[in-house]
Amino acid sequence: KSPCKSVRAMPRKLLRLYLSAYQSSLFDRLVDMRLATLEKIWPGDLAYKHVNGACFLVTDSATEQPRADSFEISPTAPLYGYKTKLAEGQAGLLEQSLLDKEQLTLESFHLSGGLAMSGERRPLRVPIQAPGCIMDGDDILVSFALPKGSFATTVLTEVMKTGALV
Repeated sequence: KSPCKSVRAMPRKLLRLYLSAYQSSLFDRLVDMRLATLEKIWPGDLAYKHVNGACFLVTDSATEQPRADSFEISPTAPLYGYKTKLAEGQAGLLEQSLLDKEQLTLESFHLSGGLAMSGERRPLRVPIQAPGCIMDGDDILVSFALPKGSFATTVLTEVMKTGALV
């Protein structure tokens, strides 16, 4: 069998899971590219309003930065799909460069057989709600809530990093 036929022979639900994991991996790579400046809004960013989930194009980052500083808005990155709107400016160049590196276009996600992925934009950072921390002997019990689509494992990875605390 050819590789394509082998992949198409997989159960659709499993194949969809693999495609979603790849889509998430691409998002994670974009987060890594902007990790040092997650709190910064760039001209051309598609910013996310935490209050309602709406996105808008940032034309003047100096005007919008105070809203980012107060966690009202955040920069976004795509979960790539055939309907995804890419950012403009420097953020858009990063998003397009990752597609180019992977030899993909947005149309690459317009797959047949019920596997098409339309895509969406997700914030690069999310507010941690109801944080808590309790010492229990040698253990630390951490609790928090996250918005839909966010992963506790990502938060815990950041919390558990070692190094000098400043």
